[in-house]
Amino acid sequence: MNNPAAEPDSSNKLKKNVLGVPSIFFYVIAAASPFTVVVGLFPIIIGLGNGIGAAGAFVLAAVTLLVFAVGYVSMSRHITNAGAFYAYVTAGLGKELGLGSAFLTMFSYVAIQAALFGGFGFYLNSLLSSSLGIDPPWWLLALIGLALCTVLAVQGVHSGARWLGFFMTLEMVMILVLVVFSLFRGDTPVSAYSLEPFAPHAVFSGAFGIAIMFAICSFIGFEGSAIYSEEAKDPHRTIPRATFLSVGFMGVVYALTAWVLVNAVGVGTAKDTAIAEGGDFLFYLSGRFIGGGVATMFQVLICTAMFAAILTFHNNVARYLYSLGRQNLLWSRLGRTMTTRQTPYVASLVQSGGITVLIVVAAVLHLDPIVTIFAGIGGIGTIGVILSQAIASVAIFAFFRRTGADRRPWNAVVAPLLAAVALLSIVVAALYNLDVLLGVGGGTGLLWVSTLLVPLVFGAGYGWYLRSSQPQRYAELDRVLTADNA
Repeated sequence: MNNPAAEPDSSNKLKKNVLGVPSIFFYVIAAASPFTVVVGLFPIIIGLGNGIGAAGAFVLAAVTLLVFAVGYVSMSRHITNAGAFYAYVTAGLGKELGLGSAFLTMFSYVAIQAALFGGFGFYLNSLLSSSLGIDPPWWLLALIGLALCTVLAVQGVHSGARWLGFFMTLEMVMILVLVVFSLFRGDTPVSAYSLEPFAPHAVFSGAFGIAIMFAICSFIGFEGSAIYSEEAKDPHRTIPRATFLSVGFMGVVYALTAWVLVNAVGVGTAKDTAIAEGGDFLFYLSGRFIGGGVATMFQVLICTAMFAAILTFHNNVARYLYSLGRQNLLWSRLGRTMTTRQTPYVASLVQSGGITVLIVVAAVLHLDPIVTIFAGIGGIGTIGVILSQAIASVAIFAFFRRTGADRRPWNAVVAPLLAAVALLSIVVAALYNLDVLLGVGGGTGLLWVSTLLVPLVFGAGYGWYLRSSQPQRYAELDRVLTADNA
């Protein structure tokens, strides 16, 4: 017999059956923000990473994440919960590590979202300065973007998906335009294009650790597909399809675009050009191969791309807070949803309040929006998400090993273990490249990264405290695996 006390209030559930594959696909792609990757990360991967082997690095990253997705989507068929990593790790490794993973993931998403606000404010300021001659501070623009993001989030993810679809269409059109013009107006004729960027000696050359780290970073957000499982139409099919489709799509876009651009500039000169142009690499190429006012269009779209990513990470964090709030693990009001739209409005507002504080503190301390916030804080968040993925892979293996819910060797054993090893190797590679990732080295870099241990240890310690001091509340943590899936 069901225990009524253990069941969540039906009036505070998320809205059901509102998200299909296209909506979730847009949320996932928007979180990864392909246009931001092409404009912001390509120069780093090509110039400071493995040079012409960037395209191959994206292929390797896509394969790694597709392997991770095998166990991830298999788990989504058994656990349907807005907590995603939290629910999966709880099911596989226990409630303490589940809570640790939840706090680590939320911390990482908030860090990435804060980093995106830094980039958004910086690029929007640059656009307004060059186009209109006005120079508003980046933090003011970030706060305006935060207000708009909050309104859209409270309106509901299905409303936000339409905006994301619009933004994503513009982004992909511009990337396609850049690729087409590079093919026909590049320095190298298409007939002379080389496949060397995919060769092993090119992929593993130079600073391979930097390249694969930022290549994996380019996909961050795809794991958020499972967060929308409670709002998805037929989640057992929708979530797997959206996950594999998004990773495959991004892998093709990144690898193909990198391959074309490297060949268009010239295999022998691409790395030097990326180093010389730095962050303006894509603006430089668009000016050479397309011309006209394309640079301004690129400036506009980098702002919309970052805003789309901000909106997606906001929704992700809101659903983690909602999941913990309805279990009374945090402030219980976080588990409330709006009566009319069934959106976690309290979690959205609380999260926006926290981001507001971060932006104001950054403004008061005069932190650089690109070097310190976008690169530094964003780098911390990136490592945290990869570490969360590795923990989830181990949990998925443990869950299937213990329960036998999925007896397919590849789905339940091989893929999760391979993913865990690969993702942990990438974390190690990131730690060896702290000077590039964070702009600092030595003890300072390690101190930055050690902040990731705080939410992980705090969450696990909180779970241990509940087990020893409040066994009834500890037992109710099983609701993440029962009532939410009823």
